[in-house]
Formats: sequence, structure tokens, C-alpha cells
Amino acid sequence: MPRKPRNDMPDGVHHVMNRGFERRDIVYDDEDRAIWWSLFDRVARRCQWRVFAVTLLNNHFHIYLRTPHPNLSDGMHDLDGGYASVFNQRHEREGTLYQGRFKSVLVEQETHSWELSRYAHLNAYRAGLTRNVLDYRWCSYRFYLNSSTAPAWLDWQTVLSEFGRTEAAARIAYKRVVEAGMSQRVVNPFPAWDDEGSRVQNSELASTINSLDTNRTKSPIVNCERATLSLDALINAVCSVFSTTVDDLLQRGRHHHNARDAAVLLARELLSLPLDKIAIRFGIRTRSSISEIVRRARLLEETDVAFCEKLRAVRARLIEKGSLQ
Repeated sequence: MPRKPRNDMPDGVHHVMNRGFERRDIVYDDEDRAIWWSLFDRVARRCQWRVFAVTLLNNHFHIYLRTPHPNLSDGMHDLDGGYASVFNQRHEREGTLYQGRFKSVLVEQETHSWELSRYAHLNAYRAGLTRNVLDYRWCSYRFYLNSSTAPAWLDWQTVLSEFGRTEAAARIAYKRVVEAGMSQRVVNPFPAWDDEGSRVQNSELASTINSLDTNRTKSPIVNCERATLSLDALINAVCSVFSTTVDDLLQRGRHHHNARDAAVLLARELLSLPLDKIAIRFGIRTRSSISEIVRRARLLEETDVAFCEKLRAVRARLIEKGSLQ
């Protein structure tokens, strides 16, 4: 049976990964990692890719990017083939390095870039390779917080544009979102991969972790038994701190209601729920309305001390009750 064609297209947005044959390591040491990173840098510049996030782990990698030109297959062929050749020569081995062709998901434009980039950036932490993703060298996250040495291909501006009016405020907000992912399990926002390694993403984000996260084993660094925060628990905590009722908070048609805005903001930051489910719970008509509420709440957090303190109190209450660990 012939292989299905790739989702190569101009201005396509993709999540790409590949893993080692039989899930074996594709890097043995930091020199291997530096070689892979250098090859990726060269390919990304030549292909003019706009990369939102990239993470290299021991036995696989994740890349979240936009391809202005329909050259994803050509670029990945150069990256995977070039690295495999150097790796085999360096370690005096023969045979295949990767499980097969790289796998790619064509991502719908409406999907929030911060959610997908956060998932890619948190891979090293979930794999137990670091205690803090900011300290992991083979990941693009550190450039989000300090872009002075960021590669030319890294499009951190697009992701941070969702977080605040100023660059400094946006960095703080994005850091908060990523750190929230280190304290609570993050649901994989990508669908299960099919056998051909190419699928168009559904508008509702996938609700389960897929089997490609092969490094998610227990380790002295990562505690995988974290409590799960429910939306109802979050809403109750917000109501308690903001001295309001659940009925009042969830009332349809409420505008610029601080408790409601806080609950929506925290739901987006702390929960791994599809936008549709959040919209239904709060009686919000459109996804774009959720984004507007989140922007408004983040701005209020920057400018209103009382609102900021109440958000901190909600977080503290959830931690005290064990909903967040």
C-alpha cells in the first residue's frame, strides 16, 4: 500500500516528532545533542521555518513550527538523514536510527499556540531529565524568558503576544503558565498518531496522553502521582476568595465580573480542558470570548493589586486542599 502524502503546504502549522528505533536513545551525550541542535539550526534557517517550540530528549524530539513554504518533508529528510549519518559514524554503528519516517500533525490555526508550545517545552521535565525546564539546555523555553540569544528561527513573539500588552508582562505570564504545568499533569493537546504518522488535528483537543511519551517513567525527579484539579473545585475556591456565589459567577451575560474573569483565567492556566468545555461551563458563546476574558484578567492582574492578591489566595487555597501539588 502506498504511503499517504505529507501535509506539506505553504504557511502550514505542524507538530513534528520522531523517536529512536525500538524506542532506543538517539543521543548518548551532550556532543550528540549539540550536533542535532546545530543541524536543526541549519535546516530551520535554510527552510525559513518559524519555530514556536523545540525540545530534544533522549529517545525522541518534538518540534512545533510554521512552514512558510511547503518544505517540511525536505527539511526533515535533511535533519533526520544528516543526523543519523553523523551519529552512526561517531559511534561506529550501522543500521537505522529512527523508528521510521518522522510523524507530523497539521495543527488547526484556532488552536492556542501557548498551549501547544507549553506541551513541547514541558517534555524534558515530564521525562525526568530536569527539575526545572528553564535549566534544560536542549529546549527553546529559556529563550522565551531571555530572547537576547534566541535563534533567528524561533518565533517567541507570536506565542507571547497572547499574554499581555507589554513584552515584560507577557514573559511573566507565560512563565507562570509553564510553571503551572510543572505542578500539575498537562493533557497532551495533540491527537493520537495514526500508523502513517500524519493526521489533521480535531478542533477539540485530545483528552488523553498518547503512547509516544515513552520517557514518562517514575524517577527521583518527577512525582507522577499528582492530584487532579477539577473545574468545580477551582470555581468553588474562586467564589470563596472573591466572596461570591457559584450561581452569580456562572450567570450568563455577566461582563467585567472579576470573580468570573479570575475563574476563566485560572481554568485556562491550570486545567487541561478543551475550550468548548470551559465555554459551556461558564455560558460563554465563542472561543474568542474566552481569549478576550483571559486577556482582560491578565491585564487586571498587572494593574490591580487587590485582584492580584485574590488570585494568589485562590492558588494557595487549592494547594492547601491538595488540588495542586
